[in-house]
Amino acid sequence: MVQQSPAGEQYQQVLYRKWRPRNFADIVGQEPITTTLQHVVETSTPAHAYLFSGPRGTGKTSTGRILAKALNCRPDIAGNVDAECENAYDEGRAFDLIEMDAASNRGIDEIRDLRENVGYAPAIGPYKVYLIDEAHMLTDAAFNALLKTLEEPPPHVIFILATTEPHRIPATISSRCQRFDFRRHTLPIIIGRLKLVGDREGVKATDEVYGLIARQATGSLRDAENLLDQLIAYHGTQLTIENVRLGLGLVIDARVEVVARAAIHRELAAGLTAITAARDDGISMKPFVHEVIYMLRNALLIKAGADNQLALTRDEIDDLVEMTSDVRTQDIVTTLSVFGKLDFSGDAYDSLPVEIALAELCTGINIGPERARPTAPSQGTGSTDVSGNRKQATRYESRGRSTTAEVNAISKSSPTGPRRDQGTPSQTAAAPSSRQAFIAPDEGEVSSELQALRSQWDEIRGVTKRLNFKAGALVVTAFPKSIEGDQVEIGFRYPNHVEQIRENENGGLLAALEQAISSAVQREVRVAPILWNELNNTGPAPARKTLGGHLVEEANELGAIVIEDED
Repeated sequence: MVQQSPAGEQYQQVLYRKWRPRNFADIVGQEPITTTLQHVVETSTPAHAYLFSGPRGTGKTSTGRILAKALNCRPDIAGNVDAECENAYDEGRAFDLIEMDAASNRGIDEIRDLRENVGYAPAIGPYKVYLIDEAHMLTDAAFNALLKTLEEPPPHVIFILATTEPHRIPATISSRCQRFDFRRHTLPIIIGRLKLVGDREGVKATDEVYGLIARQATGSLRDAENLLDQLIAYHGTQLTIENVRLGLGLVIDARVEVVARAAIHRELAAGLTAITAARDDGISMKPFVHEVIYMLRNALLIKAGADNQLALTRDEIDDLVEMTSDVRTQDIVTTLSVFGKLDFSGDAYDSLPVEIALAELCTGINIGPERARPTAPSQGTGSTDVSGNRKQATRYESRGRSTTAEVNAISKSSPTGPRRDQGTPSQTAAAPSSRQAFIAPDEGEVSSELQALRSQWDEIRGVTKRLNFKAGALVVTAFPKSIEGDQVEIGFRYPNHVEQIRENENGGLLAALEQAISSAVQREVRVAPILWNELNNTGPAPARKTLGGHLVEEANELGAIVIEDED
């Protein structure tokens, strides 16, 4: 459509404006909304305020304009429609449709002007419609000023608020509106619309071409029509896959598949070689990685058996099946997660971020043990570190409480040896930290595993306390006595402590202690609380002080001690 500017010059109207919906039937993909609004028009029962929310390019503003036109340009008794009225709304010159951009008119002064003008009667039709676009951009003061008018406007006024961020609309505003949520357009809907527009514009293109354009639009019909307009301007009306990829800046390179394959198979040399070659050929890394991610996503869907909706050829699907035949699903997920976080905001041609990401995947550095190099199923569930050493990867599920990240705080200590800052295990067992109220009895030679457990006891106490405060209080005067297989004996100084931790299974005292110790030794164990009488006879006993009163005396009998002496 060619229009004439005020200066007399002609210009070509862009496609998304040229083919903007003119009636409810033209709006695609939003049938529940359009059906409801059509019933409103037919019964002449419009609400006083509407809230249209949804992603960009889904038809919110167009629907608001069509609703205003349908309410004000009603057919006469004979069924005739006023063509001039409809043209006024289609061309944006209707007096009774007041459009307001809240992004640039967001202050309280603009809303005060609106409040003063709502009292005036409509110029032609029965309703004056205020369409506020990007309504979430209004300030708090502006929302407050609009509140009363929005709740009880004059009978001839209808408000339509359109927004892409409905969570930023105050509840006091949204609760006074009828809300309609516009859905993101699906690929078939966008492809169908592009074919319709393309046919009317004389474009020669295949469904594959329209599908490629639709995927780049990410659910926005306006973006898709803009891309089509851009491609027509660049290549004319004859569109092929090759010139569409070139026009959209997409990467046509076999090295995309090489990098994707190297990433999920953890082949560092092949991946780095392909990345370096692509960079040296002047290919922008940002779209290159985007294509790699798209291929990995398709590979994940095929591996998971969810490939029914993939718009791929049979050969492309066969290639992806072959690529993923000997890898695990979690390896593809990990690769997608790492590549999806890459940031090329500094330099789109810089290959270093993707090279580092590939190196992390192939070596297992900085991405956690669950993302380490993939292992064959026959190798068990353990993971492999950079040096090739096997690590035991065990999971412990607490019987009383779910595992927390805090339990892993002691995993930094070696399960089979002492920490560097604690000396030898025997020294640690013989001289525990000052937080203990006793010294462990001299038992002679003990096993290295028991020595290692005792060397971590202070940390185990802290983790136990975080998991269960009461359990942490009980183990203050406890100490490991023995460990054999999955059975650990923990000695307590007082009989009532043993009884409490044994009998309070539902409270999770024993479970918290077992969880903390299992994390320390990196395998599931069972704790047997026992009375260790020798603990009462070792080390300097803390001074007790009778403060008076029967409650204090009973507490002293149960093992309570005075931790602070105040004169």
